[in-house]
Amino acid sequence: MILSKFLLISFEYTNELFIALSAGLPGTLVLIHHGLKTNQTARSFLVASLTLLSFMFVARDRRRSKPSRRKVILISGCDTGLGFSLAQHITGCGYTVFAGFFSLESEGAKQIKQSYDQNVISFSLDITKEESIKKAVMTLENFLLNNPKYSLYALINNAGVMVFGEFEWLTEKLIENQINVNLCGTMRLTKAFCPMLRKYQGRVITITSHCAQATLPGLSVYGATKAALAGWSDGLRVEQAKYGVKVVTFIPGSFPTESHIMSKQLSYVQEMHDNFTEEQHQFYSNYFKRYNIYLSYLSGPTVPKKLSNFGLYQEFDNALLEESPKPLYKVENYRYWFYHTLFKYSPYCLRDYFVTKFMLMPEYIPPQ
Repeated sequence: MILSKFLLISFEYTNELFIALSAGLPGTLVLIHHGLKTNQTARSFLVASLTLLSFMFVARDRRRSKPSRRKVILISGCDTGLGFSLAQHITGCGYTVFAGFFSLESEGAKQIKQSYDQNVISFSLDITKEESIKKAVMTLENFLLNNPKYSLYALINNAGVMVFGEFEWLTEKLIENQINVNLCGTMRLTKAFCPMLRKYQGRVITITSHCAQATLPGLSVYGATKAALAGWSDGLRVEQAKYGVKVVTFIPGSFPTESHIMSKQLSYVQEMHDNFTEEQHQFYSNYFKRYNIYLSYLSGPTVPKKLSNFGLYQEFDNALLEESPKPLYKVENYRYWFYHTLFKYSPYCLRDYFVTKFMLMPEYIPPQ
């Protein structure tokens, strides 16, 4: 009896909400008037409030800025992978791109220069070095000084390093390099451009990872840097909002076989192996070998290639164009969504099991 009454009330609320949404403002006013006449004011105002919030949400999503060559977007890490792809995509959308390359002699730098020389300004950028960042700031400042109708629209923090391997295997150099590039370098670059971002009321888009939400085994240091970036972006967003600067984090999904993010993995493996103690060689033995043979199948192409994921560019455009952007934009296929939902809501005894199933890594077998 109680359940039937609850279901009836729920149906009535839902029905009124659909009526209000479909009829718009006139329908909402009619519902409020009906509530006042029938002493159901609270219910009618609740439905009206939900309707108004729905309209506000839809209206917010529809406000988008328009691309223009006078809007400058600076991207770090354009040599390969996501940065290489975004530099081309953004240029094609109609912006002027300042593309930061670790090496101007890289294959990616040469390809972009050949194809987009007029609308892409290439420059050398090593975000681990203060002097390199200062030169980047001066380069953009001089460009904007000579082109007063142009403005800095966005800074895209993309440069990053990923080393796959269990934490004990990583050398100090491999650990520090990930922290210095992924976390400290990103902070260093953003800090240097803060005055310019405030001046032009631009936006910061920082590339993070699903590892920021659930750090996976074999990626403990990489995941820690991305989780730290997500936390930093949350604080920075609130700090910069009062100056008119928007701060967004973007999770692009996983595409190791299409990008160069694992292109140096073999050299990292060699460095780990060369620094093992005799005890580690004996203990890990065949497991270390099988682990890295499995990873070798995930290495990307030898020549930089633009990513072909339409959904990636569509979601990135939302982060770039929406005038009232969300704090986080995320690209994920069904498998990622399913497993990461399990990671989030499962107790740890189950979560760790799901993580193991998700990774599909070789099983550790103790040496005989």
